[in-house]
Amino acid sequence: MLPLYVDLSGKRIAVFGGGAIAERKLRQILETNVESGEINVEVYSRDFTHWIEETREKGEIQCFRCNLWTQNLEDLVKGAFLILVCTDDETLNTRILKAAAKFDVLVNYRDKGDAFMSSVVNKGGFLISVSTRGKGPAMARYMKGQIMSLIEDKEKKMLLIQSNLRRYLKEEMDLEESKRRMILNRVLNNTECWAALDAPVEVAETHILKIVEDKYT
Repeated sequence: MLPLYVDLSGKRIAVFGGGAIAERKLRQILETNVESGEINVEVYSRDFTHWIEETREKGEIQCFRCNLWTQNLEDLVKGAFLILVCTDDETLNTRILKAAAKFDVLVNYRDKGDAFMSSVVNKGGFLISVSTRGKGPAMARYMKGQIMSLIEDKEKKMLLIQSNLRRYLKEEMDLEESKRRMILNRVLNNTECWAALDAPVEVAETHILKIVEDKYT
């Protein structure tokens, strides 16, 4: 299994079911694609949770109230990049999977699909996925909490400074990639650089840049 981050900008996502499972997965999709372009999310169900209804009213998703048993499922699946199978009807879910098998589409459905959604840490500029490959969802959630506790104010500042420093070393100093990588790693392992992060980020960045110029360039 290969963990990948996929840019969903401009992609069509079809969601079958409008209950709690669909809501949880939709929240993750929307929260992790804030900085991407618009995505086309269509939700098909007889009923929808309050949050899904509110999200539709905001124009972030489209909802189609229908009885999926009477729909042409192939028409709904066709053209989608990803489908999420979230109904509580196992027989209906099997029909949706059979319809999806006729098209080149990614399927998220328990362990029967080919696209899996892991627990995600989305904090302070970090996007980290945690998966146990279905062996222990509770453990994945626990590890998510552990990782989130490690990302504090200093880590957020350092990420911002690393991003700016990386651009500075490349565009302003025109250093080779190997040299840039060496400097960035040394900053991360320099206790003085981390201590500088007690100050406001602008002050810390100036201090760290001075350290880089004095010691590493």
